[in-house]
Amino acid sequence: MAPATMHLLLLLGTVLLAQQATAQFDYNTTLLGTVSTFINVSTTPAYAGGNNFLYDNYNAEMITKKSAQMYCQTGAPSFPVIEATIQSAHNRISAYDRLTNAVREVVPDVMNTAASMDVMLAAYNANGTALPLLFCVPILIKDNFDALDGHLATANGAVALLDNFPSMDSTEVAQAKAYGAIILAHGNMAEWAFTNAISIGSADDSLTHSATAYGVVRNPYSLDRSTAGSSGGPAAGASANYAMISMGTDTGNSIRGPSIRGPSGHQGLVGLRSSIGQTSRAGIIPLVLNRDIGGPIGRTVTDVAKLFTALTDFSMFPQGYDPRDPVTAFRLNYTHPSNYTQFLNANGLQGKRIGVISSIANNPNNDPEINAKFAQAIADLQAGGATIVQNFAIMGNSLGDAPWSGYIPITDTYDNGTVYNTSAYGYNNGSWYTGYGAAGKWEPISQDSCPNFREDLETYLSTAGSNSKSLLQIYEEGLYHPSVTTSITYPLFESNFSTADVLQQNSSIEAGFVCTCGQFYDNPCRAEIRARLIQSMDAMSLDAFIYPGWGNPPRLIGDLDQAGNTDLGDYSQGLLPATGAPGIVVPMGLHTTLGTPTTLQIGARPFNESTLIQIAYAYEQMTMHRVPPQLFPECVNPVVATTTNTAGIGTASAG
Repeated sequence: MAPATMHLLLLLGTVLLAQQATAQFDYNTTLLGTVSTFINVSTTPAYAGGNNFLYDNYNAEMITKKSAQMYCQTGAPSFPVIEATIQSAHNRISAYDRLTNAVREVVPDVMNTAASMDVMLAAYNANGTALPLLFCVPILIKDNFDALDGHLATANGAVALLDNFPSMDSTEVAQAKAYGAIILAHGNMAEWAFTNAISIGSADDSLTHSATAYGVVRNPYSLDRSTAGSSGGPAAGASANYAMISMGTDTGNSIRGPSIRGPSGHQGLVGLRSSIGQTSRAGIIPLVLNRDIGGPIGRTVTDVAKLFTALTDFSMFPQGYDPRDPVTAFRLNYTHPSNYTQFLNANGLQGKRIGVISSIANNPNNDPEINAKFAQAIADLQAGGATIVQNFAIMGNSLGDAPWSGYIPITDTYDNGTVYNTSAYGYNNGSWYTGYGAAGKWEPISQDSCPNFREDLETYLSTAGSNSKSLLQIYEEGLYHPSVTTSITYPLFESNFSTADVLQQNSSIEAGFVCTCGQFYDNPCRAEIRARLIQSMDAMSLDAFIYPGWGNPPRLIGDLDQAGNTDLGDYSQGLLPATGAPGIVVPMGLHTTLGTPTTLQIGARPFNESTLIQIAYAYEQMTMHRVPPQLFPECVNPVVATTTNTAGIGTASAG
């Protein structure tokens, strides 16, 4: 074995997952040949209607036990664990990603980066210096992060931006690399990050160079189901072990849903949405910048805490904040730990007071099994030493005569005629009550007419490498997937005032609206709900609050018309993005019937991520709920490597 490869193997003692039982696999039971049931996607979907493209193409390749075994032969495994070498990432992605479509493109020269880090490793060893926290950790980034690695376009899932070659790293990518991480690949994503229901883009397939969508990202736990959220690719990649950890973005859900701040939750992961201002969005293509956050999606709380440590290190900026993202100046008002791993305390639940937002937990549209999992999570938190405060509510409202209730039953009708209750103008989209008496009403916390996407995107494009410089140009040239037509045309032809024009905002208020388009500090409704959240937590001496990450399991791919008569159940959209407060999701156990993950969502006061990590880690360690997806097993015996490096590299088993 070459010395460089041997050195790379010795890194196992420092990798994120080395000592985490939740990330280790039972190699005797997870091989495909021993899985008693394996998904066999029917050529005829069990639902009708929906987007024709998805209906016709979601089953582009028949997934059978036999075809899967071609990629991982039982008894003669071919592909090593990803933690062993960077090369193994190529092998694993090549073997499995034709089934998940999680990766848009692997960085072409990533092995050159690994080789250069072997040289650095030799220097660290010679000097006896400790390795950086993320040294040689392969990261899968969402396709909206600018990254210089491999001269890849930052495409945002869109064919319009295949010429968008960045001139500098996004701040978060630069921070991760400063801590030793390797950018492994760009993850597939929902085009323009529009949807929380499915991840599909129009970016060119690097293998076939087809002009159609790269592919629908599939859930590693059930290949005919959605990953949720636009960060579905990075989340699926982390879940199926293509990379050690991933980075996604979250406008309303997509770090937490796939983890379950969107995609994370649907794929058995831990996802952390930080406080607005805690981390930088510079160099990330925006969806709605005043709600956007970039952050970690990982298999364990430890992994997430390590990457989050890097993403909150602003030592590269003399000002203490990122001038390319001025909102990060808010972090100067708070004290920040230098390393979030100090909060990985298995006894972290003791003495904590945790409120239950029962109006969300008791939503009648919730899946009964998710309700049962949530009830068990409450019992587990209590068993760990936490005091549970039921029926926590956000009290008070200076803008109207009704407080925020979390869930407001409003009758609506599915396309098939079924009547159901929805929280469309309650929790899910985020609303606040304004006015008094007969003039009182619930209105969206950010007005539907706000053109944030158009303005924010065009601000980014003004300095980007792409020839596309406006949303109108992209529309006129037809550079988008048909499934996002409405999302492209609405901000062009329906948005009727500018967020940059105060007079236009005032005219909106004069028309009867109180909520505007602004930030958490200058939109009256966002400022009000933020203040009332903190006051209500203070009044009950709460450290955190909880509710289910999603109220329903992942949908079948293509089921965009709710053909199953179930609410999407996305509870990530409203409270945390509106207030700018942080949230984390952790696995809450597998759905017994479907085998898909369920997740617990934990929220805290702004800039109090340390408490989230304490609670999430203690809960994770006492329950150990995460079960790796059996469709994508590790395919070799564990690799054990040792070294005498005095920097602290120890013995580790791959996982």
